[in-house]
Amino acid sequence: MTKDEAAEAVREYLQNAVLGSASEEIAPDAPLLEWGILTSLTTVQLIGHLQSAYGITIPHDQVVGSNFATLDSIATLVSKLSDTAARA
Repeated sequence: MTKDEAAEAVREYLQNAVLGSASEEIAPDAPLLEWGILTSLTTVQLIGHLQSAYGITIPHDQVVGSNFATLDSIATLVSKLSDTAARA
């Protein structure tokens, strides 16, 4: 999965499942944690969604604020992990 594909998938999930509105546009650099879009609960839900929908495993040591701070940082993580999973 490319970074752009990952960003779009995460954006769609957050808009629909977290914000409840597909019309809410999330910028790639929007501070998701700072703005309360991602909380501890919604982050866990997002991780579960990503793992089941895309067949990746997000290691516990990767569940850090810097990896979930923005849409861009999440997309980078998902893209990297999906590349690793595809090579395994």
